[in-house]
Amino acid sequence: MPIISLSSFKGGVAKTTSAICLASLFCEDGTTLVIDADPNRSATTWARPGGLPFEVCGEKEAAKLMRSQKFEYIIFDTPARPNDIEIEELARGCDLLIVPTPPDILGMDAMTLIAKSLPPDSNWKVLLTMVPPAPQKDGQEAMEALKAQGYPVFSRGIRFYKAYKDAVAQGVPPYKVRGGKLAWRDWAEIKSEIIQALQG
Repeated sequence: MPIISLSSFKGGVAKTTSAICLASLFCEDGTTLVIDADPNRSATTWARPGGLPFEVCGEKEAAKLMRSQKFEYIIFDTPARPNDIEIEELARGCDLLIVPTPPDILGMDAMTLIAKSLPPDSNWKVLLTMVPPAPQKDGQEAMEALKAQGYPVFSRGIRFYKAYKDAVAQGVPPYKVRGGKLAWRDWAEIKSEIIQALQG
């Protein structure tokens, strides 16, 4: 039962969107649970219409639910802005910690702070999110900077599309809304990297 956690020292980095998309990606392979531990309860709001192909529950409900059902994958949407001790606990309590960050200075600085707080043996990767479409080069430049500094980063970023907002409004995975199949390619193309990272 792999546990994937998502965390960031900064809000507004597409953490919940990433959690929902990861769950949508992995529920094809087995029953998947998203634990919504963020006080904003954004994942719970997204799930409310009932169109997601996996379960979403609050942190306090999770233990009972996992006792009564067998899940193949657990996606943990953590609260934003954790302290150093919480980051250590998150890293040790999951099989893979994903740190979403937009390709801007504030997001990258927040990611750097998390990197400094992680235990040396942490299994983690940076996921570039909200990447502006071409011909803007923000994503490419951020990717090159992350690689140059030796951070473990997924080979492609997640581009920004209106489909994500539409998916939230309709309570469904992004691939089910107009234009969503194009957005979904980004997730499909990093799936093998996520599996590889889970295997250590």
